Amino acid sequence: MRSSRLASVVTALVLAACTSGTSTDTASDRPATKDVLPSAPVLLATTEDGDAAIDGASGALLAGGPGTVATPDGDTLFRATLTEDDTVVTTLDPRSGLTTGSIHLHGGLELAVASVSGRALALVQPPPGSPGGSLAGLPVPRAWTPIVVADPGGGTSPARFRLEGNYEPEAFSVDDGRLFLIQYLPAEAPAVYRVTALDLATGEVRPVTGRFKTPPERMPGVRLGQVYDPVTSQMYTLYSNQPGAYAESYEHAGGGSHAWAEETFVHVLNLRKGWAYCAGVPKEMWGGTAREQAIAPSPDGRWLYIVDARHGMIAVMDTRSLKVTRTGRVDLGTSTHARTAVTVSPDGATLFVASGTEPATVSVVSTEGLELTDRWPSTVPVSGLGMALDGSALYAAGGGRIVSVDIETGEARSTLPTPVLEPIVDVDPLPATGLAG
Repeated sequence: MRSSRLASVVTALVLAACTSGTSTDTASDRPATKDVLPSAPVLLATTEDGDAAIDGASGALLAGGPGTVATPDGDTLFRATLTEDDTVVTTLDPRSGLTTGSIHLHGGLELAVASVSGRALALVQPPPGSPGGSLAGLPVPRAWTPIVVADPGGGTSPARFRLEGNYEPEAFSVDDGRLFLIQYLPAEAPAVYRVTALDLATGEVRPVTGRFKTPPERMPGVRLGQVYDPVTSQMYTLYSNQPGAYAESYEHAGGGSHAWAEETFVHVLNLRKGWAYCAGVPKEMWGGTAREQAIAPSPDGRWLYIVDARHGMIAVMDTRSLKVTRTGRVDLGTSTHARTAVTVSPDGATLFVASGTEPATVSVVSTEGLELTDRWPSTVPVSGLGMALDGSALYAAGGGRIVSVDIETGEARSTLPTPVLEPIVDVDPLPATGLAG
């Protein structure tokens, strides 16, 4: 499972030529506090500031960090570096840390998203007064949005688009023919959003219709979490409405107008078929924060698990009907001071949920009965979880460390200090060799 970046940037310019080359990134040399297995994997960590590949034996940074974007499967990293008037985008192998290519673009740009294939990148230019870009769900007012779409391999020239309105790149379609965008309305006083698609061949922006060709929806929302599922080619984003007068002049997606409640929902974007849909979650889970809630798809793509640690509630959504079919109450501790994190075992039978700091705990939950089967104390304030590819170990990240946990006993096998900036919101081992071919 690969989570998308939670913090995203907006806008851009383009141009220029491309070159390719090879170099080696410098990795830190921090030792582990305990020995790990010789076959320790490369771990891909997702933070709010960028993605990073970490040596699973030493904790050393192999590649990436702030400003780095991974493909949804984590197989390739891309990093943007500013020079005087240009931006150099390098392609990085996360397993070796080697630079496998680079392109040069005119202007000061930041990476927003990479396509599933790794053959397309969307770059943006931070708006004036916002050097770090706009936070996801907290758009910066603007009337025009310049976006650059570039081929990191240099096979085609970069394309420049200057769109009237306020847009933020969200994801590429599976065939790289469209760039899905979040459009904020009104452009210079954002209150609601809708999903649109930029046709990269024609430059036209069109609204994305609903799953059943229904009109595009407009709604307010603050992003709580996001994950891409390669099995279904669907991106799931957990949103919560802003309360009160945030957008009470707009119609609710379900029809009719009303004073906005602090509702929580899952926004589903199908990157293959090109539709978007807002799926409701139980009312008991409404009003949560990003620290209290988390989502994860099952390995077979059949189910989406929505976890609310504050309310001790787990909802199971059918990814075909996009309806919640089951819910369960489980004491998951508190997430007042730490992020809630969730991951699913490779066989789909077990949920691992981390929350709380005093002390942090990892709850082991059966997916069949949504019942607590075990609970372990954690040695770190967990902000992100991941599973070993063979299901033999759980990775818990937080407090500048990554801990490998034995899933049979709950005991720490190894503890790796890491230089990656906090918080790590997702950590996943990569296969020994790349999957792209």
